[in-house]
Amino acid sequence: MNKGFTILEVIVAIFVITIGVLGAFSVVQRIVSNTMAVSSRLTAVYLAKEGIEIVRNNRDNNWLDPAEPPWDSGLSSTGWITHTELPKYERRTTITLVGSDMLKVLVDVRWTEKGQTHTVNVQENLYDWKQ
Repeated sequence: MNKGFTILEVIVAIFVITIGVLGAFSVVQRIVSNTMAVSSRLTAVYLAKEGIEIVRNNRDNNWLDPAEPPWDSGLSSTGWITHTELPKYERRTTITLVGSDMLKVLVDVRWTEKGQTHTVNVQENLYDWKQ
């Protein structure tokens, strides 16, 4: 009876272990890549919501101004603006007056990652509820 491993058994064992390690490495690499993509998308969503909040804040300041400017005074669309703290992101705000008491605010955020351009769009309607 043989008390050792044959060379064929050793080669098969090394092959099985190698396949297992490469499979685990592939899964970890995919998880890291997906985590980075989700993180970038989440940041873009936060920047888009921040754009909506900037417009809302300006509208609210118009209501609080003692000079009583029109509720939509100073609110205008912008072209693509690079975010100062996060230079890979650009944000564009489009403001459309709908009727006399509603603003349609659309904020687009775009960024390039791994050679692909990604975008996030957020829309909100703001009303002149003070009238």
